[in-house]
Amino acid sequence: MARGVLNVYIISDSTGETAQTFAKSVVTHFPNVNFNINRKFNIDSENKIDKIVEKIPEKSIIIQTIAEKKLEEYVKEKALEKNIEVIDILGPALSLFEEVTGEKALREKKLTRKLSKDYFSMIEAIEFAVKYDDGKDKRGIKEADIVLLGVSRTSKTPVTMLLATKDFKVYNLPLVPEIRLPEEVFDIDPKRIIGLTINPDKLSKIREDRSKGLGIDSKSDYFDKERINRELEYAKEVFEDLDCKVIDVTLNTIEQTATDVLEYYKKNFS
Repeated sequence: MARGVLNVYIISDSTGETAQTFAKSVVTHFPNVNFNINRKFNIDSENKIDKIVEKIPEKSIIIQTIAEKKLEEYVKEKALEKNIEVIDILGPALSLFEEVTGEKALREKKLTRKLSKDYFSMIEAIEFAVKYDDGKDKRGIKEADIVLLGVSRTSKTPVTMLLATKDFKVYNLPLVPEIRLPEEVFDIDPKRIIGLTINPDKLSKIREDRSKGLGIDSKSDYFDKERINRELEYAKEVFEDLDCKVIDVTLNTIEQTATDVLEYYKKNFS
């Protein structure tokens, strides 16, 4: 089918994202073929399948991800009537796992939908973290599940990104004595605010190593201990004013800090 057109129809009981990704990975191997990819999602009845298949031209390909066994087989039956090939991504995998484990798969379409919903929720949280990273756009404060406060290099950004992969929208705000706090911080529930603090000697070493990594070898206020003590004292005052939870990250990994944040958050917001 050199320089021809091949119609590919994705039929899914969920979003069809998995099948579409699969289709795109395949079609890249056929640069001389024009592909027309159509995605049909939330297909959960024989009636919907009938309406789709009757409009599909012969010599097309269907890629399906349908969990329910009855509907999975129905797609194949209707496609066979029109000489349409079917690639079933989910069905054979479920059958193989059933055979190996000895357990019957639930085959509930709502499970696939939940996975898709969780995926998009995670992406939304990651996009939120990137958009509002390091105090960008104070409007994000009131939209956030969690607001992290701390001086520079207290692991705010990596903790924010890790929490985003767990579907939490996190706004992180750097504390600088010379920069006034946005009023929005005082308008939200203080239980949503968590301050991050650290031992001054550890912070000085982290900042010095960071500066050297950037090619800055000369003495700098950035890792000057007197300056750091002043910043940490200011942060302590802010935390007290806000009456917020404070976590010491001196000995913590990023994962441990994220766990501590989540434990506190879930204790207050089930």
